[in-house]
Amino acid sequence: PTPPAAAAPEPRAPAVATPAAAASPEPGPSVPFTLSDADDAVSTTRDIDAGIDWSQCAGPRPVSATVMAGASQGAELVADADAVVMDETGQAATLRGNVHLTDGTQELFADQVTYERATDVITAAGDVLVRRPEGRIAGQRAAFERRTDHARIEQVEYRIPSARGRGTADVAEFLGNAQSRYENITFTTCRPGNEDWLLSAGTLEVDHAEGLATADNAVLEFKNVPIGYLPTFTFPIDDRRRSGFLLPSGGYSSKNGLDLKVPYYFNLAPNYDATFAPRYLSKRGLMLGGEARLLTDHYRSELFGEIIPNDREFEEGGARGAGALRAAALDFGSNLSTTSITHLERAGELRYRGDDWGLLGRLQYYQTVDRATATANRPYARLPQLAFTFDRPSTTGLRYLADGEYVYFHRKDSTVGHRVDVKPGVSLPLRQVWGFLEPKVQARYTAYRLDDQEVAGLTDASPDRLLGIFSLDGGLYFDRNTEWFGTALRQTLEPRLYYLYVPDVDQDDLPVFDTTALDFNAGSLFRDNRFNGPDRQGDANQLTLYVGSSTLADATGAEVLRVGAGQILYFADREVTLPGAAVEDDATSSLVGDIAVYPAAGWELRAIAEWNPHDSLFEQALAEARYRGRDGRALYASYRLRDAPADVNDVDQTDLAFVWPIGDRTRVIGRWNYSLIKRESLESAFGIEYGECCWRTRAIVQQYVDGADDDKNLAFLLQLELYGLGQLGNDIDEFLKERIYGYR
Repeated sequence: PTPPAAAAPEPRAPAVATPAAAASPEPGPSVPFTLSDADDAVSTTRDIDAGIDWSQCAGPRPVSATVMAGASQGAELVADADAVVMDETGQAATLRGNVHLTDGTQELFADQVTYERATDVITAAGDVLVRRPEGRIAGQRAAFERRTDHARIEQVEYRIPSARGRGTADVAEFLGNAQSRYENITFTTCRPGNEDWLLSAGTLEVDHAEGLATADNAVLEFKNVPIGYLPTFTFPIDDRRRSGFLLPSGGYSSKNGLDLKVPYYFNLAPNYDATFAPRYLSKRGLMLGGEARLLTDHYRSELFGEIIPNDREFEEGGARGAGALRAAALDFGSNLSTTSITHLERAGELRYRGDDWGLLGRLQYYQTVDRATATANRPYARLPQLAFTFDRPSTTGLRYLADGEYVYFHRKDSTVGHRVDVKPGVSLPLRQVWGFLEPKVQARYTAYRLDDQEVAGLTDASPDRLLGIFSLDGGLYFDRNTEWFGTALRQTLEPRLYYLYVPDVDQDDLPVFDTTALDFNAGSLFRDNRFNGPDRQGDANQLTLYVGSSTLADATGAEVLRVGAGQILYFADREVTLPGAAVEDDATSSLVGDIAVYPAAGWELRAIAEWNPHDSLFEQALAEARYRGRDGRALYASYRLRDAPADVNDVDQTDLAFVWPIGDRTRVIGRWNYSLIKRESLESAFGIEYGECCWRTRAIVQQYVDGADDDKNLAFLLQLELYGLGQLGNDIDEFLKERIYGYR
């Protein structure tokens, strides 16, 4: 029986129990916890969804299975309730009505809570809610053993706010040492009231220290239809990597047939791992593939390989395979280029960059994949290539420049040999707010030591070349305030002149290892060489005339309109050519113009064209319209023209792509790339994207030209994305990002 002096006062809602109201007369027992003072009471809510914005969709990232790791051992208990009743010893107390108990970082809400000091046990009943930083858990009954960090909650409903995940369980037990166990647990990222997808398991055991969870009798349901079952499986609940199967992917194409891949991941060590990815192609056979990765503070590498022991679709039959090794130190870029479908590159690079200088080391070789292609058409191997760049401003205003390169070129049955090329220079940049002027002087020396030079029709085994390069680049900047349709604008006018002089030095006795003529475009207006390699340095006596103008919103500085046009005036014929090419004697270059308009938010209209006044034709042209809206709308339309001299690489194409919502839950997706020359589609794709806030499915059908023989390939791609769990099917996201501008 409780002494009359210890009885609780009449309930006061929402009043809190104060020390005076709950205290016993002297020499009564002490309160076994701290009662919050009315002046310091914090307004709280027992709503498990408070502060979680379920209108915001969960992202597709995996989420942790952490719900509650346990109580806070040794923390002070602070209580707040309508009434407090203690026994005569002061070792136990019962709190009733709007109970709010704070235990370190854990908060407990309930209709009634009992605390026993001797056992350090808390029991709660009636709309129990536990809130911790990593999650919230509600139930009807709960018991907490604070000394052992054990807890048991029945009829559980939980939330993971960081991932907007939720679920239920019959029982949740926290066993201490960061261990927990759940019975008949479910999980989804769908908002309350929606269970379009649901992952359920008979039992779930979680080891927070190891970052692992083990589920038994797990079933994945979509729209109440089971789509996956595993009798038992273990998976990670945090960022730590674990060995195991990754989500499978699959699809269909007319070239490969049914395509199914089931990867297995090996977590070998913190800094290296491997993945084995067997893949079944119904028209070709079994493909075995995999990759291995190594990462250190200053180095990373990836080894990739795959093989089809017997490709049934390959004309010559037998095994086919591919492999790649990418190694990187410091700021090495991992992209290795390939030249064409007829030659496969094998290369290794080492790059180093300082503040104003850089080094490159490269080994590069090409394998001829198409056996019908002549060996002479194979690019030269660089065995090796060593390059150096230098660009440093000085305190005197001068800027010192230098480029250097050594290469040994090799190709079977061809002229081979060494090449050294150095290009030092100095410039004097003079810049003001109203304009700039930069004179530049450079020298270029190139020397060779050749073997089998007679194969290329050369007589000298040690030819060389020395010449100078002079350029003068200058421009002015004018601006004025103006107004369009009541909007204040700032308009600029930016004329620019670029003069280039390079003497005509006979270079017919030099080999051509890696040099071709560059296409003329806007960048050619201010380039000091019309060739892309050191084997030829174009002679020049020319002046580039260019004028550009920008119109900017005066309030924000955003560009509204940009236009520009330029042309080169030639004062002499261009005598230096590649073998078999004619001397260029036009007095002017093609006229290059560009325009970009930004008429409204999300819109960009752009066009660039190269007009040849001698033949009265457009040699190159590109017109684009782009739109990207905040609601996920995206539109891209373009026309591309290229009139190549030999008509072999002519381009006359249209391209249309879009992502467009047709309601709250659906987006249509399409892309159509059409050749006006061949009068056929190069690629067409159409699909639909549909889903709720917690899931989305995408289906795409694609037809595209496959290879130089214009064979058509038909492919079907299907993906189901369950936010918070992962993706099933094809990786359609990457497919759409590559083909549709603005796709998100």
